[in-house]
Amino acid sequence: MRFRNCKPPVRPLLIIVTMVCLWSLHTAETGAVGPDAQPNTSTRNQTDKLPITIYYEALCSDSMVFITHQLYPSWLRRENEMQLRFVPFGKAWIEERPNEASKFHCQHGPRECELNVLHGCILKKMPPKKAFAVVACLMKNFRTSFEQVCMEGHESFKDGIVKCSQGQKGAKLFKKFANETDSVHRPLPFVPTIVDDQPYNFYEQDDWLQHFDKKFVERYEAKFGVKL
Repeated sequence: MRFRNCKPPVRPLLIIVTMVCLWSLHTAETGAVGPDAQPNTSTRNQTDKLPITIYYEALCSDSMVFITHQLYPSWLRRENEMQLRFVPFGKAWIEERPNEASKFHCQHGPRECELNVLHGCILKKMPPKKAFAVVACLMKNFRTSFEQVCMEGHESFKDGIVKCSQGQKGAKLFKKFANETDSVHRPLPFVPTIVDDQPYNFYEQDDWLQHFDKKFVERYEAKFGVKL
C-alpha cells in the first residue's frame, strides 16, 4: 500500500524556506545574530558622531599643516564618525569704538581677516562636506584666489559666498566666531586649537596636533564603546 501523505506539503515548506531566507538576509545586513548582539560597525547609529571643533586662522602655517596633513586625511576615513566644525578666528581681535564701524585685526595682517571672513561664509553657504573640501583646498593653495582652484565644481555657490564675505553677514559671522573662540580661552595659547566633546585641555593639544587620527579613535572608542 502506498501512503500518499508521506511527503510534507509543498506550500508550508515554501513558507518556511521563505521565512528562513528573509531572516538570513536580515542578519547579514545588520550583523545581529540574537537579541543581545551588538550591531555591526557599518550600521552604527548615525548619531554616534564625536564632535570636533577646529579653531584656526586662514594664513597660519601651523593651521595649514594640521588641516592638510592631519585632519583632512583622517576626515576622509572617518567622516561618518566625525561631527566636524571650523571656527576661523584664532588670535584675531575686534576693535569696537562708539559711533564707528568695528575694526578687525588678525595675527597675520588684514589679508588674513579677509580670508577668515571668506572661510566663514563658505562654511555658512555650502553643505558641510563640500565646505570642508573647499576649506582644506584653500589651506593648501592659500596663494591663489579661492575661485581659481578650490571652487571647481561648486560654481553655483560662488556669488552667495562673495556677497556674504563683502557684506554685513560676513562681519556678523566673524563676531560670532570671536565669541566662540573667547569662550574656549582668551586669547588662544596656540593656533590651531582642537576641542572634542570634553572641555578644552591645553595639555592635550600636542597629541591632537601631532597624532590627530590616533587621538580621535581613542576618544571615539572610549565614548561609544565600539572599535573603529
